[in-house]
Amino acid sequence: MIFKQWILEQIVEYFLYGMFVIAFPFITIMEFNSDLTKNEPIGISLILLTLSLTFSSLLIYSILNLNTLKRINGLSRGQNTALIKKIAEKNNWNIYSSNQQMTILNLNWKESGGFDWGKQLTIIYDGTDILVNCISFGLHSSPSPFHWFANKRKINKLKTEFENGIKNVLQQSV
Repeated sequence: MIFKQWILEQIVEYFLYGMFVIAFPFITIMEFNSDLTKNEPIGISLILLTLSLTFSSLLIYSILNLNTLKRINGLSRGQNTALIKKIAEKNNWNIYSSNQQMTILNLNWKESGGFDWGKQLTIIYDGTDILVNCISFGLHSSPSPFHWFANKRKINKLKTEFENGIKNVLQQSV
């Protein structure tokens, strides 16, 4: 997906991501090194170092997968659009925009747990398939990589309901 963004916004965004990825491991490595040189117990420093490296690894993975699309096999474009609209109504998702090429759904704030500033599902119709992405937004509508796992759950929920809808359509046609 291509987003039009001012170059300064991109620089600041990736600078902040880089700070999160680098700062915590750097601080914990320095603390761990300090404990080693002073012959102090390293247990807590080692635990914090492990946690910070794990957090940084997950954050890198989340940043790299922030704008990826998941392909879901569907039926025809018209049937796919109808199924998406049914799923949106069932889940009380607001249809922000809908046309022949794509549908954008805004998820309500309460459903996202209130830990982000909004969540948006983008569905692109590609022949008989659909391509899906979910993005959580931070302050000032910037994409947030901190909600990647929650976003993945929303995509999986849409996928499950979409595939169940396809089964129902196919059973009705038989």
